[in-house]
Amino acid sequence: MEKTEWHPAFCAAMRLELRDNPALEFHDEHNLNVDPLRVDLLIIHKSSDVKIDNHIGEFFGDNNILEYKSPTDHGYNEYGLYQAMSYVYYYYDRHRTMDVTLSMVVSKSHFNLLKWFDRQGIRYSRRHQGIYDISDLQFIKCQVIITEEIDNDNFRWLSALTDKLTESKARDVISTAYAMPQGENKRLAETVVDVLSSANVKLFEKIKEDDIMASALMELMKPEVNKKVEEERNMMAQIVSALMAGKDNDTIIRELNCTLDQIIPMRTAMGK
Repeated sequence: MEKTEWHPAFCAAMRLELRDNPALEFHDEHNLNVDPLRVDLLIIHKSSDVKIDNHIGEFFGDNNILEYKSPTDHGYNEYGLYQAMSYVYYYYDRHRTMDVTLSMVVSKSHFNLLKWFDRQGIRYSRRHQGIYDISDLQFIKCQVIITEEIDNDNFRWLSALTDKLTESKARDVISTAYAMPQGENKRLAETVVDVLSSANVKLFEKIKEDDIMASALMELMKPEVNKKVEEERNMMAQIVSALMAGKDNDTIIRELNCTLDQIIPMRTAMGK
């Protein structure tokens, strides 16, 4: 089964949840040092005088690191927390500021971070449903957001990021995305729906049996389908060029980051 790429959906969902705060500046990935160390973090900047009317955003300082652990991340454990903390320390050092918050957005399906805190004697308090302030985490100001616990009404998009989506929740997300006017927010919603469809294949196949839902899904996913078709077309063109240059399979795979299954049909068709 193809691995679900959750990070784009998380970044899109956070933008949708915070869309009423135009002063925020989003960065989907970040180079933490000059080498560089590139990681799948969402960095959100804001001015110190900006107040965020949102249960997650109200916690933010000027610089905010959001680390997301998906429901299918079977390798997630306490070392994921240590890694996220190290990112904060990198940020302190590189930007010469201590005004940094860490938000751990996690699923408890494979590793319950709060229970681990209990065993370690690390204190935390519930600020809102599914949102916890963490104490005793060295110098770091940290909140933990549990995706299975947060309020569905307040966080429609973030709470949908699961491979165990219910039919009613899926229909709500699809209908809401479909009803959005054309623009950036609709594009973000389309990204969320596309990732959810790959993580909940059987559910979405069932929903497609409803003609109205099927029509809505076709419209929502058309941009993503077109994008994937264009990416595949570009890859095929690069493979053809590599084959014409006489490169072997291993070299093509290494240089183009493609698969052998993509190369072999082209090689056969070209008699190479």
